[in-house]
Amino acid sequence: MFFSRLITLALVSLSATTLAIPTSTRNSLLDSERYHEDHKRHHPSSGTNSHPSASASGVKRKATQTAVATFAVLGAATDLARCPVEQMACPITSLTESELAAADDDVPWECVSPQEDLYSCGGCATLGTGIDCTAIAGVDSVSCTAGTCLVHSCRSGFLPTSDLQACNVDSNTTDSTLSATSSTATIV
Repeated sequence: MFFSRLITLALVSLSATTLAIPTSTRNSLLDSERYHEDHKRHHPSSGTNSHPSASASGVKRKATQTAVATFAVLGAATDLARCPVEQMACPITSLTESELAAADDDVPWECVSPQEDLYSCGGCATLGTGIDCTAIAGVDSVSCTAGTCLVHSCRSGFLPTSDLQACNVDSNTTDSTLSATSSTATIV
């Protein structure tokens, strides 16, 4: 009995493995031809030589080059020279408007996602256009959603505001309770 079940299991396993092996459903020659035609369409060449022709000097080539992408001001909504789409370049340290205007490309910066970055929610916290959600007074648990800080819970002695963007001191607690941080007020 046991031996027959073992044989049956082995045969089922073997057939499942055999069926899982990928097999060609088309003619490989046809696929090869179609690939080369598609490749030629996307990468056209002039004549039989696909390499660029040599020139006596690089003068003509340099004249036709486009200008190098310049950096936008730090904190600009789009700065594709520094960061991918939907991110912005923020300075690492805080800068005033006058320091930002005088800043060159050597200022250290980082790419942030202002729609979801906890430390630069809604913009660059180092420029004052965004908020560090973790620095909200009395906050215990917080997230950044759609560029807005969303308070999930506050430390003991604090209650979340009605818009869930801050924590207010609970008027029903005493000063001794405010120093305790073991319990939290949680929004359900």
